[in-house]
Amino acid sequence: MTSPASAGEPHDWKRPLGAEQGAPRQVLNELMYALDTTSIVAITDRRGIITYVNDRFCDISQYARDELIGETHRIVNSGRHPKEFFKEMWRVIGRGEVWKNEICNRAKDGTEYWVDTTIIPLLDERGKPERYVAIRSEETARHLAEEQVRLLAYTDSVTGLVNRESMLRAISTAVQSGSGKDFSAFVSISVDELSVVNDAFGFEAGDRLLLEASKRLHGIENAGARVGRIGSNTFGILLPNLAASSREAEEACLELIERVLEVVAGPVELGSGVVIDVSASVGYVLWASGEARRMSDASDTDGCPANEFIVTDDPHEVVKCSEIARKRARREGGPHRLRQFRQRMLHEARDRVRLISELHRGIEKGELQLYAQPIVDRDRQLIGEEGLIRWFSSELGTVAPDEFIPLAEQTGVIVEIGDWVLEEACRTLAEWSTEPERAGLTLSVNLSARQLRVDGFADRVHEALVRHEVPPGRLTLELTESVLHTDLDRTVGMLAVLRTQGVQSSLDDFGTGYSSLSYLQQLPVQQLKIDRSFVSSVVHDAQAAAIAQTIVWLGRTFSLQIVAEGVETEAQFEKLREIGVDAFQGYLFGRPRPVRDRLVAA
Repeated sequence: MTSPASAGEPHDWKRPLGAEQGAPRQVLNELMYALDTTSIVAITDRRGIITYVNDRFCDISQYARDELIGETHRIVNSGRHPKEFFKEMWRVIGRGEVWKNEICNRAKDGTEYWVDTTIIPLLDERGKPERYVAIRSEETARHLAEEQVRLLAYTDSVTGLVNRESMLRAISTAVQSGSGKDFSAFVSISVDELSVVNDAFGFEAGDRLLLEASKRLHGIENAGARVGRIGSNTFGILLPNLAASSREAEEACLELIERVLEVVAGPVELGSGVVIDVSASVGYVLWASGEARRMSDASDTDGCPANEFIVTDDPHEVVKCSEIARKRARREGGPHRLRQFRQRMLHEARDRVRLISELHRGIEKGELQLYAQPIVDRDRQLIGEEGLIRWFSSELGTVAPDEFIPLAEQTGVIVEIGDWVLEEACRTLAEWSTEPERAGLTLSVNLSARQLRVDGFADRVHEALVRHEVPPGRLTLELTESVLHTDLDRTVGMLAVLRTQGVQSSLDDFGTGYSSLSYLQQLPVQQLKIDRSFVSSVVHDAQAAAIAQTIVWLGRTFSLQIVAEGVETEAQFEKLREIGVDAFQGYLFGRPRPVRDRLVAA
């Protein structure tokens, strides 16, 4: 006789219906007649041989009555339940107690069906089971619904892989399963082109990219590894109980990561003839459960420094650490984007969180200041200034721009900062208009890629200029070539709109990009700024001088103004003048100072 999961509670009857109670056959027949009309009924002898089945049993099992009589319930056994499940059932009913549970059976055509089952022992005059009455009601629909809910709860709908919640449960299971192998690993892999594909071709193409990546990853899955989707563009691989030594565990993990990078990277067909080259960023963490470490104390015996693995029983901590390593790998870039988690990364991540939190507060408290550095012409006459942002935190002290600007870019806070800079620049230009010696100066401010992606950015610029009554030609927007690599068409369109409004634009750090020439034909810019790396060596390095000269020639060809930044010596100034540079910026002509100070100390 078959049935599922753990045994049910014993029936609260002291003694089940049986011969010793003198139950007349008429009562039993009446009971069986009532059950026949509402339930699936079978009766077996004490050995489990079927002696009676009703019509509903035949209908649901798809077996004829003569095919069932004389058999045991193994004929409808689905194989879903372990042997221990049925052993427990027999222990209960063998004691003369009622057993209740749910059973998955298999019909003659192979389909499965679930039945809520109650088995009642009928006892002889000695109180021993003589027969068993199994009364069932069908629960297939409910079970299918529950399975669908479980599927939705623990499966990713796009890829069919297990989702983050399911992966966390798997890590918890690995923690609890002590196999004598202390060290496990968790790997995070991001498909770095997903956001670009979504933007350029739509989410359907992005889903195809994810599905293809999941198929490739599924190919490397084996009995010891589990693959799941743990984020929008991120997959996770659990490698439980790899080795007793962290060194051996790391070797096994890196061997798998090699296979991952081989299968994930490469061209992917997105449909309609669109093919993209996929790249991945990978982070991994070695970990051991706290209990395993207490039992083996292997941290000092395998030669592995403590900061090369973590000791935790928290699955969230495992995933978090692998994600920190993956994000570091992606941020640092390069062709081989792979990092192992180190404890210092966690400290740095916490510092980053604190820094961004303080930056939010600093913006609200007015701790940002706009500085400006002079830009002069070939006769050293002041023609404009570049606005430079500074942060003087009440909690952290002076924070260098190269510390907080990249973080602001990554988190999107740069949009808020950019709005503040734009407003402050227009306010400053309005004040300069009241000073005869500054009324004609330009002020340039830097743009980020995120600002250009904000809808209505050109309108924001226009509104700020109108609000402060500033002529558009006095504002210059500077952007670096890295901005162009994200969405060139959008950038060109945005700059063109601004140009029609009269706003000037400048290409900063020119010469450091890998495809600068192709941009000049498309970009509606009016100025090029020679990168300081060429300026610093222009006097003594013939190649640097030749590059600067080439930039000047290009500027002439496209009718652009050429500005050299980072000019610090008279020799550099004279050399750049000789080459034909139009304007100059650097410590030789003035250090950055607060805009308000400069208004007073012209």
